[in-house]
Formats: sequence, structure tokens, C-alpha cells
Amino acid sequence: MIWHDGKKPRPRALTGKTYNIETPAGKAFITINENGGTQPFEAFINTAKAGSETAAVSEAIGRLISYILRMASPIAPTERMREIVRQLIGIGGGRSLGFGPNRVRSLPDGIGQVLDQYLREKEGASDDAVAEIKPNAKPVSSLDEPMDEGVPSAIKIGDLCPECGEAAVVNEEGCRKCYACGYSEC
Repeated sequence: MIWHDGKKPRPRALTGKTYNIETPAGKAFITINENGGTQPFEAFINTAKAGSETAAVSEAIGRLISYILRMASPIAPTERMREIVRQLIGIGGGRSLGFGPNRVRSLPDGIGQVLDQYLREKEGASDDAVAEIKPNAKPVSSLDEPMDEGVPSAIKIGDLCPECGEAAVVNEEGCRKCYACGYSEC
């Protein structure tokens, strides 16, 4: 099949809803705008300080989600968003935040959980049911393993800092510290 249509043009004004979720990369604000009806049209994701790597990754994920939602397709945007949720939920990172149904494994996992919450709200699920969302996918491998101790520390890259967004957070003496901005979890 040959596609002739590109992505749908953005109207001048859209209605949306903004969610926030704590992730291992810091608090994420996710705005989902609709096309004037009941279909999701675009997503904006903001985390960390502007100009940081975390902010850039967040913006990139939002742009990709928006592009998928706006593509000309016989598949409804809500169905495309369900597939996005299946792809994002369960992605693990260097560390998790929270426990049980409130566990957020990574920034992508947190975004997937928010998109899932949005879809459940659209389907008429109550707020109580939304609060009990559990990831329906499991990570392919565990990324929670410590870094190889045989690697010289000069080439180790740390986790992303929730304050400055740099890959400079390392475990040292039982404490997680950022060598870029001084952030500490102790």
C-alpha cells in the first residue's frame, strides 16, 4: 500500500489534560491533547531542567508519540496509543521508584503508566480502578544489576540525575550521589 497522506495538521487550539508522575529520572509532566473529539492527538512530556539530556529524551518520546497518533492510518489513535502503552510499560532502568502497583521502573515505564491511565479514564474507569493499574508487561532483562566492578571508574557512566539530568549519579558508600551538581539521596 502506498501512503499519500502525511501526518494530520495541528489545529490552532486543542483541549488536553496534564498528568504528573514521579519517575527515577525525576517528576514527569505529561500532557495529552485531543483532536476535538475523543481521540488522542498529541503528547508533550517535560522532565528535568531545559537543556539537560533527560529533558531532551522526554521531548523526543513525546514527539514520537505525537507522530504515531497523528499519522494517517485506518487504526484509531486510541488503538495506536494502546500499542504505545504495551511497548513502554515494563521497561526497566538502572533503578526503580516505589513498590507494588505504584512501582515506576523508568521514565518510559512511567510515561506508559500515564498513557494507560488516560485510556482507562476515557473508557470510564473510576479513579479507584485507575489507582490500581499494574504493568501488564515484564522487563525482558533485569537492568538493576550493579555495574561491573572490574571496569575502571574513569569510564563508568552513572544514572541520570533527577536534578540536573546528567549521567553522573553513582552509588558510593551506600549512597547515590551526582558528581555533576552535588545531588544526593542520603
